[in-house]
Amino acid sequence: GSTSLLVHPASLYVGLRSDRYFVERGTPLEIELIVTDLDGDPVADRPIKVTAARLEWKYTAGSWQEQAVDPQECTVGSAIEPVTCTFQTPAGGRYQVTAVVSDEMGRENMSQLTRWVSGGELPPAREVEQEEATLIPDKETYQPGDVAEILVQSPFSPAEGLLTVSRSGLLYTERFTIEAGSVTLEVPIEEAYIPNLNIQVDLVGSAARTDDDGNPLPDVPERPAYASGSLSLGIPPLQRTLSLDVNPMEAELEPGGETTLDVLLKDADGKPVEGAELAVVVVDEAVLALTNYQLADPLAVFYTSRSSDVQSTYARASIVLANPLDILQTAEVRSQAADMAYDEAMPTMTAQAAPMEEPAAAGGEAESAAQAIRIRLDFNPLATFAPEVRTDANGHATVEVSLPDNLTRYRVMVVAVDSGGGQFGSGEAAITARLPLMVRPSAPRFLNFGDQFELPIVLQNQTDSDMLVDVVVEATNITLTGNSGMRVTVPANDRVEVRFPATTDMAGTARLRIAAVSGSYADAATVELPVYTPATTEAFATYGVIDDGAIRQPVASPTGVFPQFGGLEVQTSSTALQALTDAVLYLVAYPFECSEQLSSRILGVAALRDVLTAFEAEGLPSAAEMEAAVERDIARLQAMQNWDGGFPYWRRGQESIPFNTIHVAHALQRAELKGYTVPASMQEQLLVYLQNIESYYPHWYDQQTRWTLSAYALYVRDLMNDSDPAKARQLIAEAGLESLPLEAVGWVWQVLVNDPNSVPELEAIRRHVANQVVETAGAANFTTTYSDQTYLLLSSDRRTDAILLDVLIADDPDSDLIPKLVNGLLAHRTRGRWGNTQENVFVLLALDRYFNTYEAQAPDFVARIWLGDTYAGQHAYEGYTTERHSTEIPMAYLVDPELGGGETQDLILSKTGTGRLYYRLGLRYAPTD
Repeated sequence: GSTSLLVHPASLYVGLRSDRYFVERGTPLEIELIVTDLDGDPVADRPIKVTAARLEWKYTAGSWQEQAVDPQECTVGSAIEPVTCTFQTPAGGRYQVTAVVSDEMGRENMSQLTRWVSGGELPPAREVEQEEATLIPDKETYQPGDVAEILVQSPFSPAEGLLTVSRSGLLYTERFTIEAGSVTLEVPIEEAYIPNLNIQVDLVGSAARTDDDGNPLPDVPERPAYASGSLSLGIPPLQRTLSLDVNPMEAELEPGGETTLDVLLKDADGKPVEGAELAVVVVDEAVLALTNYQLADPLAVFYTSRSSDVQSTYARASIVLANPLDILQTAEVRSQAADMAYDEAMPTMTAQAAPMEEPAAAGGEAESAAQAIRIRLDFNPLATFAPEVRTDANGHATVEVSLPDNLTRYRVMVVAVDSGGGQFGSGEAAITARLPLMVRPSAPRFLNFGDQFELPIVLQNQTDSDMLVDVVVEATNITLTGNSGMRVTVPANDRVEVRFPATTDMAGTARLRIAAVSGSYADAATVELPVYTPATTEAFATYGVIDDGAIRQPVASPTGVFPQFGGLEVQTSSTALQALTDAVLYLVAYPFECSEQLSSRILGVAALRDVLTAFEAEGLPSAAEMEAAVERDIARLQAMQNWDGGFPYWRRGQESIPFNTIHVAHALQRAELKGYTVPASMQEQLLVYLQNIESYYPHWYDQQTRWTLSAYALYVRDLMNDSDPAKARQLIAEAGLESLPLEAVGWVWQVLVNDPNSVPELEAIRRHVANQVVETAGAANFTTTYSDQTYLLLSSDRRTDAILLDVLIADDPDSDLIPKLVNGLLAHRTRGRWGNTQENVFVLLALDRYFNTYEAQAPDFVARIWLGDTYAGQHAYEGYTTERHSTEIPMAYLVDPELGGGETQDLILSKTGTGRLYYRLGLRYAPTD
């Protein structure tokens, strides 16, 4: 190819080209030239100075470099048609052709191209290394029936060569000889080679040894030499290209109009193609423009370039040359070097074919009925999708097209494949939907209640005369605050925008109908858009529980609000627990069974035994099945226990893991407390392990990991009636509460709850934990930090929240933080469960304690609500249920229309009966501002 170098910002360009990339030595090299301006238009009568020079390799400054020699010059004047310069080729090699043109201001533009002449030389190498053989095809692309001529330039000669022709595997090989520098090979092009053919040339021979200055060494045997080169011959699938002539019967239609697409399909020889399959799509151009969509060329899809899939191995790459000076001194070595120089070893070829499958295209038809001038309602951007249209014996097919009501231009895209699945084509056309008079409303996509806006409408005149247009708007759920109609003049082939001020009426759906009339011309359109309820703000929300009696909550009605929206919401329920079935099912069905997972399953089932029995949860295995599962898991754990009493991850004999061992002890103790049978020997060994837990820590455990494991072990020992508050206090003194992870604080806190000697430590713990809580109106959680070894403890935020909730219930059951922690945990579920086995287990343990502390008595009460002197409603709760009841008091009952808000009324919520009542009071309102 050619390159263009802009020496100065010139107003002219000069272009070069030749019919062939190379010629045989002695054959003149003909170069065509043309001069154009910046717009690409030819310019005549400008002198073009052209120089052609052969590039010769010369050893300069320690390296081989190409230098221009034997320059030839030609000066011609430009013309509207290309002009020619001819250069002689007395010597082979690479020729660089340079053309220079200047404009009237003397600013020059230069272009260059490179062409080859057979017989050239390449720079020699000093070692036995793979050199480059230059391959130059005579043309850029080929077609079946052509014979590709490949000029091969060798860096050494004479040489023996091997031509390898491949395409997804080896096709054939051919030997040849180079006597002097280069040779021209011929490769016949067959149709089966579409879209490309891979050519590789490997050369072996010998070359002169050189000194440090690049000069040949006399009386030294030549060195072995080998070279390789490759190229890909492009064979575009022109013979497999189908031409599509797509013609709509009418290029311009009214919206909703019908037309017929006439498609004519021909092959590369111009003959009709019968039985071909067409996929036809007609789409709104505006939609396609959003992504700059362009129809993919099916030929590029089905005829992708094929790789060679041939690998070459060269024996000469293993040859190491001796110093040439040593060769001169030793005749024996000289003889050996000569033998090596005549080694005729050829490269070894391996090939692996990769067949290509060519799938066929597919499609379908769609029809719709046209209507006369009417309100435009159908704004579907897809006008037609006909994925399977067949051509007749004349290569002809027709497709009926019914346009939607858009005023736009449609792009018609057609893809074709012949019945044999080997020829492809594509074509495009355009259909424009237009009216002499067009109305284009530009309504917003949505409105909020209370919005005031202007409805823009564009009136477009598509005729050559001015129009006096009457336009009118009808609306539902929209109030026009100005005139509903107006008369305007729209200039010929122009447009005018008119605006109608309006405001929303109510939340819901607003519908607009716009009509424009000018004499016999008319157009109409409808618009439908949502009107959303105004954004509401929760003025206040309060949560609480009632064990006995009633509560009084003053409620102040807000000012400056819409009385149509919002109000007071009162939600009540008899339990803080949502359905926990999914969390238990997650543990029961967990597919892996290491010691931690088996223990977690035991803990989960044991923890919720009381809760699930009380609520009669659906979807769980029967009680007998779950009991059998727990016993089976205990037996599996017993089979894992090591001689030291600890537990590995997977099987007995592997390293005991401190965390897993504590967790197993925890699970077995919880199971025993819930009435399951646990072998006494397992517990005895585990207790000894936990009492000496610090002796089992690997040396690389950091201090925080050690403290946390020690805290967990103390917690489990406390459950096993082996409480050690002295060691717990010692741990706090050693670590300090600020350095202990919160979950470790929670475990130690549990050990100290009932210890009369730990009052100072308990007060410090309560103060420290209170400082870590993040509390909102209805939920709470704790801020936590993690170290690099947190993964050893399987820690998480939710597990920490659950551990602290569990001990908070034991230490301060009247804390108003407890219901908020429960709400916070329940709010973090995904698909009814928490993130992993550890989170599910500890949350379920905390909720088990919550249930047994606050909800052990079956609910049997009536909740009643009053607002001032007005009775608002009641709801009865009988037995365990996760049902929630909601009572809504509209804002109109809270706001006095004469006073406009600001009044205060008392909300009374009472409970009569046994059980616990949970409530949430919230106020929603819509501000008028």
